[in-house]
Amino acid sequence: MKKFLSLVLALVMTMSLVTVSASAKDFSDDGSITYKEAVDVISGIGVVDGYSGGDFKPTEVLTRGAAAKIICNLILGPTTASYLSADTAPFKDVPVTNVFAGYITYCSQQGIINGYADGTFRPTATLSGNAFMKMLLGALGYDSAIEGYTGANWTVAVIKQAAGIGLDDGNDEFVGSKAVTREEAALYAFNMLQATMVEYDAKTSVDINGATVTIAGDKAKEVAQGSYDNNMHKPNLQFAERYFDKLDKTETTDDFARPATKWTFKGDKIGTYADAADVTYTSNVKLGDIYSDLDMSEKDKNAEVYYNGVEADDVAVSKGNTVKVSSSSANNKLVADGSTVEVFYDEDNNDVTICIIDTYVGTISSKEEKVSDPYVVVNSESLVTKKDASTSVSISGSKARFETNTDNFEEDDVVLFTYSQSADEIKSVVKAESVEGTLDKYTLGKNLTLADTEYKYSKNIAFSFGSETSMTTKSDYVIYLDTNGMVIYVDEQEFDASQYAYVLYTQSSNSRFGKDQVQLVMSDGSVKTVDTDDDYTSLEGTIVYYRADDKGEYALRQAANVHKNGNPTITTTADASIATNGVLSGGANTFEMKNTRAAITTKTGTTVYGNSETVFVVAESDARGKTDYSVYKGIKNAPTIMSDDPTTSPTVETKAVEMVYTTSGSSDVVTFAFIDATGAYVTNGKRDVVFLAAESATKMITDGDNNQYYLYNAVVDDEITTVKVKAAQDAGSVVLAGNDTVNQVVTNADYNNKGLLTSADNISSTDYDRIDVSDHGTGVWKLSGSYSIGLGGTTASASTRYTVASDAKMYYIDTDGVITKIDDVKNISSDSTATYIGLLDMTDGDIAYLFIQEVDNGKQEGAGSSGVVLSGISASYSSGTVTVTLTGTNAGQVYPVTISLVNGGTLVKLTTANVTGAATTTRATISAALSAGSTYMVTCGDQSFVLGV
Repeated sequence: MKKFLSLVLALVMTMSLVTVSASAKDFSDDGSITYKEAVDVISGIGVVDGYSGGDFKPTEVLTRGAAAKIICNLILGPTTASYLSADTAPFKDVPVTNVFAGYITYCSQQGIINGYADGTFRPTATLSGNAFMKMLLGALGYDSAIEGYTGANWTVAVIKQAAGIGLDDGNDEFVGSKAVTREEAALYAFNMLQATMVEYDAKTSVDINGATVTIAGDKAKEVAQGSYDNNMHKPNLQFAERYFDKLDKTETTDDFARPATKWTFKGDKIGTYADAADVTYTSNVKLGDIYSDLDMSEKDKNAEVYYNGVEADDVAVSKGNTVKVSSSSANNKLVADGSTVEVFYDEDNNDVTICIIDTYVGTISSKEEKVSDPYVVVNSESLVTKKDASTSVSISGSKARFETNTDNFEEDDVVLFTYSQSADEIKSVVKAESVEGTLDKYTLGKNLTLADTEYKYSKNIAFSFGSETSMTTKSDYVIYLDTNGMVIYVDEQEFDASQYAYVLYTQSSNSRFGKDQVQLVMSDGSVKTVDTDDDYTSLEGTIVYYRADDKGEYALRQAANVHKNGNPTITTTADASIATNGVLSGGANTFEMKNTRAAITTKTGTTVYGNSETVFVVAESDARGKTDYSVYKGIKNAPTIMSDDPTTSPTVETKAVEMVYTTSGSSDVVTFAFIDATGAYVTNGKRDVVFLAAESATKMITDGDNNQYYLYNAVVDDEITTVKVKAAQDAGSVVLAGNDTVNQVVTNADYNNKGLLTSADNISSTDYDRIDVSDHGTGVWKLSGSYSIGLGGTTASASTRYTVASDAKMYYIDTDGVITKIDDVKNISSDSTATYIGLLDMTDGDIAYLFIQEVDNGKQEGAGSSGVVLSGISASYSSGTVTVTLTGTNAGQVYPVTISLVNGGTLVKLTTANVTGAATTTRATISAALSAGSTYMVTCGDQSFVLGV
């Protein structure tokens, strides 16, 4: 034994220059640690540490091996203990390679721990509270044999002694038979640091009939202070004073003026921890009740009161006193429901100290992780005041920062925080618990009932929407609770855009129809007239949340943060100007929204922003006054809307655009917008690659709304489709409307609200390098190699070789303009007469797009080649019959009329009928079974008509 202790002393001297960093560690699971002071001190001196992931895992059970390590760290210090090792296995199940072998060996040799009768130690087994207490008692100097820690009833003696010296202080639910957790081990070790060490007089043991009996020195006595510093400020020598002489405990007050203990190690502060209050209240309390609860026998006529750490008015704590801590005569308005009132009683001096601590609510506005001391920034939602209860305190700048493990928080989290006015800083921040539900009722300034449960208001309650009176019953809210279960913050339940609607018209039960109704424009563009549970005429012209019950009756609530550009008002249906002014009037004539940028100018000097989640419902009216509502999600997918038409010179007269919209909180980001764009410039622009197949071009089509356009088979990005090309293109457009001889590839196409392509640009050289027959001549050649193709030349070997990107978009266009997708370059056949358009990626020069056009030199081109000339054509369909009207006909001339199905990117011919003409106008019927919901093309000569069924 002496040899082993000499080794330990040598290790201590060798490592005396090695320091262990101190200060309270911020573990990622700090919020779940019950014994915060104990864990901070024990981890601060290096006895117990956290895990590599930054957590402490307070409720994880302690193993016997880990317990041995704690004991060694306590007795030897963590640095010296880390050098312990075992030359031979201390127990048969603890080889020298076991991570705890050195610790187990030391504790066994010191008589602090024992193994089992079978020669094992069982290092991975859990450790009971009794067993751990026995280890701690051994480290304090208690002798197991003398104290009776052996035999069948050893636990009784251990618990009696441990409880007698306070090793279980702080855990009122200690059960010695249960496995001890990591934080419980920290608590008991923390208590041991402050426990007094013991020793025995010289003792003599004799053997009587085979039994060892101690006949002298059988009573433990406390070790005298000696030359050790009295850092624990108690009589005689405590464990920490012998083994952690740089650990200092000082009685002080914290920043809330509560009696507290300050711990430092090697001069570095670990933390200051308030004492447990003798009594605690969560509302205003009578001074006589405090007197009784403290079991006082003498009054304290000048009990000190502190509010958030600042001294307030003294009060008299006396028997039967009905005056409260906060009254009109003293500390007025400082205490209310939700306030924490902690009372501390110094019996020796009959001194009562009352500390009022307010809890406030805030949100995390940001967090800073990349600094030596990470912190969160709290935006206070509560009104923080000084002790006069009226002068506000600004929680901003550095005062809004709270150093903590930022992993525990996310931006916009709702948190509870405390603030010390004496220190002028936030002292604690925790996430608030929330409850969601429908508001049943509320009593102003007192309470609310949510989902059939009543909640009191906390003193510093705040509402995200400004005022309590803005709440409406039958609406959904999220409430956040303080630590006492009282409401401290009320927020509207978060809605997605599908739960918004615009209120177009309303009527009350006093109307001629005798019922409450509203007409809503829903977020999908549909219009609904619904019955409501109340009169909502005040909500006409605004955006609402809605909820329908099982009977289809709607409850509405005005959405949060609704804004308007100008003073949009509802235009009545009888107003003849609805076709030009739309459903709203009174907006802004400086409106500008472009889908190429996020900024939206709602009116002069006002800019808001759309993002990928913004939902736009856009209203437009046709010449007959019919209003259509189109829905777009994301600013990039929304139309460009401008008060002035930029494509005409000079610009057309300015048209007002009305916009009613919601924003996200107090930000300028739009979540939902209702826009009346009637009469304004509306176009939908995207940087798509658009290919128009010339051979598929129809003659000019005039539809029922007098829109004139040409229909093309097309590719838009990677989709084979059809595109309606407006006959009169906007100024600056490169599209040749009606061109049926040359294929066109364009980009940045704009579409109006009728779906007609109104303008487009040439392919930008910054996006692609275009190649066609003007570069290499006709001819497309299949070459060897997985991703190679030859363009131009009379033979494959004479062609120009190109690499085709593995994800290239390739298409084959036949002589009728029918487009087929090419899935693999291997499927391309050599054709010396084929023409092509290729787009090369500017990064690597590979072909990204390739359009191959079949050429038939014998084909007769032109829809008018038959000699049929008409001035117009129209058609209708009913019950298997197509009625065709041809204008500009000659009597007796035969007119072939063809009916085709518009199917994706192709026209599928169904039937052709010869119609004998009459003078000027000819009306004929053609039998054809057409499908509802489909689109058909009726053509004759150079005229075409789009027929929707």
